[in-house]
Amino acid sequence: MADAWTFAQLDPAKLALVTEAERTLDTDIVMVYEPARFGLVDEDTVAEQGLAPVELDPSQLECLQGLERMIGGVAVAYKRTAG
Repeated sequence: MADAWTFAQLDPAKLALVTEAERTLDTDIVMVYEPARFGLVDEDTVAEQGLAPVELDPSQLECLQGLERMIGGVAVAYKRTAG
């Protein structure tokens, strides 16, 4: 496991896959992370933006895992929280 994470750098084709996953999963945002030497992603910052991880059913999780294999990163689905 990596000790630190950063936002993945995605080319247009991979970004299109993420956008399609957002629609397919009926979620607000899918963020993709990759291991980093120095961490740039702070989970408190994500929470402050009004985002919470989505609980996925098995078929949705399979979709997200397939996306991870295609783009070479770790994907997390979020919904906007009330606020």
